[in-house]
Amino acid sequence: MEDTGSETLKQQFQLLQEQQQKKLQRRKQRQDQKEKSSVQKPAAPPTFGVEDQLDLKLADPVPKGSSYLSEELVEHLNQQIRELKDENGRVYKLLSEKDFELRNMKKKREEDKSGASGLTNETAATKIVELSKKVRELTSEMEVERTKSKQLARKCMDLSNQISSIPQEARSMMGSAVSLRLQAEEKSEDQVDVKAIQDKLKQTESKVSDYRNQISSLKQELKIVNKVLSQEIGDNVNVQSLLNTNSSWRGRSQQILGLQARLEDLRAQLASKTKPEGDLEKDMMGMTSSRRRTADDRHREQLRKLDKERKESQEKQANELKALEEEHEALKTKLDASKTRNKVLANEIKSMKGQMQTCIQKGHHDDELIEALMRQQSKLQKLLEESGSDKMVNSQQAEAQLKHMSMKAQQDSNIVQQLKVIVTEKESKVHQLEDEIRQLKRNHLHKAQEEGVSQLFQHVDNRPPSSIPSSRPMTCDNNIELDFTVSSVTPTQSRLSERPPSGMKDRPLSSAMDRPLTSNSMLDSSRVPSRKSARTPTNNHADRQAIADLTYQCQEYHTVMQATEVERDRLSELVQVVQNRMTEQTERLTELQNELVQQRRKNALLEKQIGKNKVESQNMINKSSSAVPRGRKQTPGRASSQSTMSANPLSSSMMGKDMLGAMDEEDIDTMNIEEVKTNLEIQRDENEALKTALQSTLKAKDEDLQSYYNIMEETKKVFLQALRQYKQNVTGT
Repeated sequence: MEDTGSETLKQQFQLLQEQQQKKLQRRKQRQDQKEKSSVQKPAAPPTFGVEDQLDLKLADPVPKGSSYLSEELVEHLNQQIRELKDENGRVYKLLSEKDFELRNMKKKREEDKSGASGLTNETAATKIVELSKKVRELTSEMEVERTKSKQLARKCMDLSNQISSIPQEARSMMGSAVSLRLQAEEKSEDQVDVKAIQDKLKQTESKVSDYRNQISSLKQELKIVNKVLSQEIGDNVNVQSLLNTNSSWRGRSQQILGLQARLEDLRAQLASKTKPEGDLEKDMMGMTSSRRRTADDRHREQLRKLDKERKESQEKQANELKALEEEHEALKTKLDASKTRNKVLANEIKSMKGQMQTCIQKGHHDDELIEALMRQQSKLQKLLEESGSDKMVNSQQAEAQLKHMSMKAQQDSNIVQQLKVIVTEKESKVHQLEDEIRQLKRNHLHKAQEEGVSQLFQHVDNRPPSSIPSSRPMTCDNNIELDFTVSSVTPTQSRLSERPPSGMKDRPLSSAMDRPLTSNSMLDSSRVPSRKSARTPTNNHADRQAIADLTYQCQEYHTVMQATEVERDRLSELVQVVQNRMTEQTERLTELQNELVQQRRKNALLEKQIGKNKVESQNMINKSSSAVPRGRKQTPGRASSQSTMSANPLSSSMMGKDMLGAMDEEDIDTMNIEEVKTNLEIQRDENEALKTALQSTLKAKDEDLQSYYNIMEETKKVFLQALRQYKQNVTGT
């Protein structure tokens, strides 16, 4: 924005310069036209057949505004110079007032900064509350999403269990049905992709045929495996009961081998016992068969008992195993719960440690930030002091320059007055010379009349008739010479316009001019150039030099006037810019003051809350400290402590709750300290923003001063260019 403003100002100044140059060119053209018109004026008609080339019309009114040395022009220039001086003084006063207002504003800002260090505490608190609300909402949404995900996971598990419970043939059929449904839906939705869907159908059909072949082969294998199991284990045996038991195929084979070995032993025993004693048995009494039967029965009963005991022991062991397994599972669940709890507690401890470390690091960082900010504040104060001193120096320089300019203007006015005095002196000299010329003319006329009368009386009788007209051309030539001499002595139009009319001195000459010209007067006028031919050139040369000097000075004043007009326009623009900036600054001040009042109110509320929290925390700390020494007094030894703890478990639980409350209050205090620190950081950011605004205002002020200096330099350049052009014109002429 500042760059665009400076560019627009430069463009406006260039336009003003172009307009001034156009005005100067127009004025020069007008002057040239006037000079040409004055040179090319038509000659007056001859009176009485004689060309009147004397042009001795001294009493005629002279038109004003044709020369540079008229009183009206000088007065107009003086008035413009005075107006410009007044405007410069007003602008200087306005600048001084604006500087004073800026200083007051800076002082007020510094006081506000020093008085209101924690202005935005309430804003920070509100922001923190809003952020905490957002965090809670997000956590609630996260929990909702987690519950949804858990429900979906459960549904997926149920579906997977259902799918696992479904037999493979049904799965394949369901898969084929689902695929067919999907294909049908895709066909109904997208009829354009029929070929791709047909390819997919073919692929799925080929896969289904492959899966069916695999299923048939697996069924055959299952039948073979069932046959092998029935041969090894026996018929009507539950496979799941075998899977639930801990024994493996190796254990079963060992049992089978052991039983086979026992059978062989029993057979060997039976064979050894059954000896070839057929004859003896026949001879013996019938008691032997009964005894053998009883022994077999006994052995059978023992075997049955052993089998029963074995089965009972197996059942007991199985029940014990189930109970132990249940206990083991319960202990496992407890172990898992304890492990998870330990993990949760360890994570909480880690998080608390991390929070403690972050709090410590934040404290260190905050201390470092406070130190750095204090250093920056000191540096900024130094910079402000330096900028204030620079401003004072710049203002003093501007004042000195303005004084110098005023002195120059006074010198110019003094020079103008001196020139006026010189002009008056020259005019008085011119008047004296004119009076002398008139007296000489009168004397010459009287002498010419007397000589003419005497010559007429002497040559009346002897004069030829052609002598009278022959005297006229001589008088005409003499009149031309007299016209040249008189016109060289006559003053300019400006002098005649400025000269007050003298009544008695001009009468004789006017009477002489009103009288008709005679031959005697013509003869007398023919003698005048011979007398004054030696006097006129010196006076004419001095007058021309004086006129050239005066025209040069007048041109200088004219250029000064143009430069001052440019400066006046530019300074008026600068005043408008400064006024706009001041209005903006006042609006900002009002806004900042309103914000200050609001922040102070919020600060007071926050301070009250902090005081309440401090009082509550101190009360809780005092309570906890009073509770701790009582416990120490009541526990002189181990036995007494154990007795008190066993007797009063409620008191120990209350003490733990008090300690937890104190810890929570300490956490609250730390949170309040963090809030205060965040508020301090926000306030520091605001201070930095204000400092940047101040720097921008200082830059704008410097730019304004630089633009003013540029204006002065450009006006000087314009003035010098005009002087050079005038000098070139003078030297060329």
